[in-house]
Amino acid sequence: MIKNIIFDFGAVLIPIDESLTWSAFQELGAKDKLKDQQKVFQKYEKGEISTSEFLTSIQPFFFRKIYPPQLASAWNALLKPLPGERVNFLKRLKKNHKLFLLSNTNELHINHIKAEAGLFDYKQFISQFDHVYYSHEVGMRKPDAEIFEKVLKDNDLVAEETFYIDDGKKHIKTAKSLGIKTWHFKPEEDDINDLGKVLSKLHS
Repeated sequence: MIKNIIFDFGAVLIPIDESLTWSAFQELGAKDKLKDQQKVFQKYEKGEISTSEFLTSIQPFFFRKIYPPQLASAWNALLKPLPGERVNFLKRLKKNHKLFLLSNTNELHINHIKAEAGLFDYKQFISQFDHVYYSHEVGMRKPDAEIFEKVLKDNDLVAEETFYIDDGKKHIKTAKSLGIKTWHFKPEEDDINDLGKVLSKLHS
């Protein structure tokens, strides 16, 4: 019986389009090597560097000087509005499950989501979760097992009673290895509103 549901954020609960960020960077004159700076992106996601340090570190990968607000705007371009119906969707689930949010994210993205949604609506959304785990706040990121283990341990969750939803194959693979039930969510095919049907099949 599934008692706990852990959600990824981007592409699962909030629509994203990563191509929009790369297009915005290209419009600013990004060099091809910017796409190779995964270590910098991951450091930022783990909170190992500040927002100002992050923006300074990617500046050399442009053909001209780009000011931090422009870089930040391009970085956030992938984020689409948080759907208004998400709160009611989560409220319904919350009646019978413990809910958790587990996301590889960063300060710029979260601040942008807060600003776009409005502080009240963002708080309404966040309050539906028993606990929220943002990678830049906990100093860990998926697909490393330690962040999944932290969620399980912090909340005394039994892996076999826990269901995890993510669009990332590597993240799903780690969760499965720990005994967590999973749904590899495909944004172009799946609808999160079908979660009830997915859980029903799991229980049958």
